[in-house]
Amino acid sequence: MEPKASQYETIWNAEDPDREELMSETDVESGHEKQWHSDEVNPRKWEEPQGMLSKMKAYSWIINTSLLVVVIGLLAILILREPQRQQIGSDFSGSHRQFSTKVMKWNADLDFVPTTQPEWYSEALTEKWTTLMPAGVSPPGGPNGTRYSSTSMTHSLHCLFMMGRMYSALQDGMPELLQKDSDTHYFHCIDYIRQAVMCSGDVALEPHSENDGPDNGPQDGGWNGIHVCKNYDEVIDYLEHQIVDGVRVVLPIDD
Repeated sequence: MEPKASQYETIWNAEDPDREELMSETDVESGHEKQWHSDEVNPRKWEEPQGMLSKMKAYSWIINTSLLVVVIGLLAILILREPQRQQIGSDFSGSHRQFSTKVMKWNADLDFVPTTQPEWYSEALTEKWTTLMPAGVSPPGGPNGTRYSSTSMTHSLHCLFMMGRMYSALQDGMPELLQKDSDTHYFHCIDYIRQAVMCSGDVALEPHSENDGPDNGPQDGGWNGIHVCKNYDEVIDYLEHQIVDGVRVVLPIDD
């Protein structure tokens, strides 16, 4: 009787030379399967970042507000640290007062520049020039025994007034009216006004024609310029307050 056939086919046996190859293939497949399982998404790990995003959205207004405050603070620091702009003719040592400006045409005014010597030494002309000065001028010579600060603009006006006096005295042959230091005073004033003019640097155009009149008359082309000037009323008001506060001293026009 023939032996009963086995229902199963032997795939390999211990003596099979292909056993190791089959084992290695099986291990590889098993490894792939394990690796695939290890890459599965953990639901908890997915929920954690979602929860953080939700919290950030819930508090987004706090974050935005904080950033806005920081930006405003930085801008404020930059603005405060920006150097103050100084207006031409302002006080370098302290005040940064900004004066408004006026567009003006200059006109000849012979009341300030009489052509005869007696008028230059008259009380009426002295008072006329004093109207250009701020109120509260100090006594002649300035405060006794103290150091003080005067003002450039009023210094220039004083120089012009004194130069007019000196010229008229010499022109009319009355040198005895001059002070002992008149020579040095006169040339000092020329140099001082020279630098004041250069400092202001007025670049207004002055149209001239072939029919220009006398230099000191209204028809002279030098009066045709249109100038951008400081508001003189504001300047006088500023000086008067500083005189009251003891910041500066203004000497009389003829001192």
